[in-house]
Amino acid sequence: MVDIDTALRSAAIDGRKAKRQSDGSKPRRAGGSVGLEPFDPLEFKKKEVADTYSMWLVIVGSISLAFIMRYFVMPNIDGPSPILWLLPLSFVFALPSLHRLIIPSEFSDLYTGGNWFRSGMLWLFTWLSVSIVLVNPPLADISAPEITNASILFDDGPEAQNLSNNFLRSGTTIEITIDGSSTQGDMWLVLGVRDNINLQSCSINISMVRSEEILLETTFNVIDSNESVDFLSIQSLNSSIMSLVSDPLDSRNEDVGVAIEIGALESGTYSLSYSVNQNADPWYLSGTSGEYIIKIIND
Repeated sequence: MVDIDTALRSAAIDGRKAKRQSDGSKPRRAGGSVGLEPFDPLEFKKKEVADTYSMWLVIVGSISLAFIMRYFVMPNIDGPSPILWLLPLSFVFALPSLHRLIIPSEFSDLYTGGNWFRSGMLWLFTWLSVSIVLVNPPLADISAPEITNASILFDDGPEAQNLSNNFLRSGTTIEITIDGSSTQGDMWLVLGVRDNINLQSCSINISMVRSEEILLETTFNVIDSNESVDFLSIQSLNSSIMSLVSDPLDSRNEDVGVAIEIGALESGTYSLSYSVNQNADPWYLSGTSGEYIIKIIND
């Protein structure tokens, strides 16, 4: 005879065994391993070697092209040209062919579209960064000099006049009325010159014309020239005139002030022009220029 309590326990144990057997018959899933390709160390190493070859090929090629453009192409052209950026950009489309030509086929066959995109970006940014270094100071200078101050001074004896308010715009007409019975005064052109690296290579051209007659035409270096002296020295030589001109060196101590004595002018209409240029590396640079009309009227 089996009591009720024993029968219930036996039924419960049999039920648990049956459940374990049914659970064990179901196939188990391995959490994250479903659908993943087996890891092949040799294949992974081969892809890494191929990417390394591609990286160094792009870096060396872009740096070499930057040097070629700077030291062979730029000296043989007169100034900025589309070839300076068109040629480097065109090499981006030639990178797949360049890889297949230089890198062995066992590695170049592994490259995909993602490799070409990364190679193109690396080529562009490497070439651009190296080019910026090569065309800027201290290695080169492609920035033209500029005039920071342009003033015309007139000294008629009793008093001096600043006719330009310390930056005379190109094309301005200046009228000067003088007393015919008094001594004619002298006129000065004062310029403040600025360059980012080499003022010694800058020159100034000055010309004055009246009725198609050339009265003044001269070219001189900004520094190391008899016609060009430091702005403070000019002040000390002729303080009564130069005190009317604001210091053109107030923003940068490297700027240089030059004064050109035009002399006494008779009544008439004159065209006064100037330009600053630089024989820089790799180009001859044309900087700021200006032209003024001066009318001298006898009272």
